[in-house]
Amino acid sequence: MCSSSIKLSLIGLVLVAVACGDDPTYEFGFNTTGIEFELFDPTEGVHPSKVTLNNPRNPFREFGVSDDTKFAILGDGGNAGAFYAWAAVLAKIPIGENQFFTAVKLRDLYESNEVAEEDRETVRRMAVDGFQAVLDCFPESLLFDASGTVPQRFATLAYNQILDLGGVVQGDWVVVEDSLGNPTAVRSTGVDPLDRDFKCR
Repeated sequence: MCSSSIKLSLIGLVLVAVACGDDPTYEFGFNTTGIEFELFDPTEGVHPSKVTLNNPRNPFREFGVSDDTKFAILGDGGNAGAFYAWAAVLAKIPIGENQFFTAVKLRDLYESNEVAEEDRETVRRMAVDGFQAVLDCFPESLLFDASGTVPQRFATLAYNQILDLGGVVQGDWVVVEDSLGNPTAVRSTGVDPLDRDFKCR
């Protein structure tokens, strides 16, 4: 039987990863799976809003979250805990990856009914807005596979998520086939909208 543990200091919060073989489990310095989502502001988790850093329900608002930690929480931290972690990271480091996975957690909260019934439509709209922000503000961001060699555009993933959530993609985005025959979201005009800088700052 093998075991190992890695302790990562998170300014008073501790993430302990215990792995045996290929089956890691995670324990956090506080119970992220016990965090419940509560609607605070409809712009939370949607760039350029930083309102999550003022949300008293967000336990990550005052702490740094490393790349390793944010992905551990994404997989094992519960939907609300992962949303708050990724929203805090997005507010501090606005990049396409952080916006996309923050929107994913909003989608998961909506689809799993982890929000008050009266807030479900607002949370669905927040998820759509989060995916739209990927298109508006981070259109060239790439997601790489495990080997780091096969990139996929977050824009294509975000485009499809908007449609899956019953939203309407804003702007001149269309899906075409790339040189390998893969569906890819691109702007039909190939020109950034004039208000992009205003929208994303």
